[in-house]
Amino acid sequence: MTTLTEQQRVAIVMALLAISIFLTYYFHAILMLGTVFSHFFYIPIILTALWWEKRSILVAIFLGGLVVISSVLYRPDLLTLNDYGRALMFVVIAFVVASLSEQLKGREREEKKQRDLAQRYLDVAAVLFVVIGADHTIRLVNRHGCKLLGYREEELLGRDWFTAVVPEASREGRRRDFDAAIANNAAFPGRRENPVVTRNGDELILAWQDTVFTGDDGRAAGIIGSGADITDRIRAEEALRAAHGEANLYLDIMAHDINNANAVTLGYADLLVEALEGKEREMARKLRGGISRSIKIIQNVSTIRRLHSHETTARPVDLDAVIRDEIAHHPDARIAYEGKPVRVMADDLLPEVFANLIGNSIKFGESRAEIAVRVEKGDGTVGVSVEDTGPGVPDAVKPVLFTRFARGTSARSGKGLGLYITRTLIERYGGSIRVEDRVPGHPECGAAFRFTLRSDRTPEPPVSPAPAAGRMITARP
Repeated sequence: MTTLTEQQRVAIVMALLAISIFLTYYFHAILMLGTVFSHFFYIPIILTALWWEKRSILVAIFLGGLVVISSVLYRPDLLTLNDYGRALMFVVIAFVVASLSEQLKGREREEKKQRDLAQRYLDVAAVLFVVIGADHTIRLVNRHGCKLLGYREEELLGRDWFTAVVPEASREGRRRDFDAAIANNAAFPGRRENPVVTRNGDELILAWQDTVFTGDDGRAAGIIGSGADITDRIRAEEALRAAHGEANLYLDIMAHDINNANAVTLGYADLLVEALEGKEREMARKLRGGISRSIKIIQNVSTIRRLHSHETTARPVDLDAVIRDEIAHHPDARIAYEGKPVRVMADDLLPEVFANLIGNSIKFGESRAEIAVRVEKGDGTVGVSVEDTGPGVPDAVKPVLFTRFARGTSARSGKGLGLYITRTLIERYGGSIRVEDRVPGHPECGAAFRFTLRSDRTPEPPVSPAPAAGRMITARP
């Protein structure tokens, strides 16, 4: 739709006013009739109100005065209260339409301000951000996404996403997955690696996440997706795997994830500055959460580097002391543990296993979850389980839960490194780990992480008095 320029609008209104003057003269002086033509006057009044709001009142006063003065000069015998009322109505109509126009333009300005603000956040994000409609067309793409794909924004908007940027080999499969997500009103959970093709034919690998958005009718209207370019990291990973260069690989992972976490924190900080009305507390919580995630990522990557930086010789470790120490870090949690003096073959990274498992149970179950740590001696092995009454682990997630970057379906799911580290450590100690339902067949009743460790066969030192069975640390009231 073509937008009129200011000069064109002025020309239109002036032409309409000239026609109004001519009609007034023609009906009064030539035809000697009343003001039956004056409905035409509403056209310049309404247009002026829509274009310049309150200035239309001046036009209304001019046209109302024109009608009254012309009646006085040419047909005073026809001048009635109806003419004065009509002149007053011109002013009322101008005022009402101008007020409505002013409110409408105010809302449009506010909506545009919000859109521009959102677009600024999207443009500064160092990831591709795209909105794909249910008809597969690109509705929105941010500046970084355009740069990454090698297109201008206008060259992408309205195009079929799969035809434009998805490699032909995976196009139909990705299209089917998309349609299934729209039909089910639920996107695939977690992060995955998806290839895209740039304008010049280069193929990039994106760490992709998406979510379905709905329209006013509650039906799925499309998908919002974001992808970080991890092509260089994937290539570096392949090269480093061949050359056994794990140290540089994990440095790259650390830099990537910290940057992502800090980008989130920066975004919330910007929002906090922009909107210091009513949401300060929530924004501060999100800011704090972003910083906490960043710290956790650094800790995880540091553990991975320690795992792969040198060979550690397993030695006897007091498992009971390790468990007690981790429980002491969560004084407000409800954790049941029967002290059992057992030594296993491990190293000084064993506490990371319990930090991740107990920490996960607390994070996902919050204060409602009850946690139980159990230790059972076997023939040359020690069985350990960490059970909770939290939301559990869906069956579809269980097979990939311990792989790197795998995440659960909850909004609280982390970066997917904690359980990967746990599995790596336990396998390093010669054991194995699995996740089961706390109540078989009922994932919603909580999860049970069960793993084995090699027991220490050397004679055990004298045992100190064990704590009372079923010791419980309860949450504060």
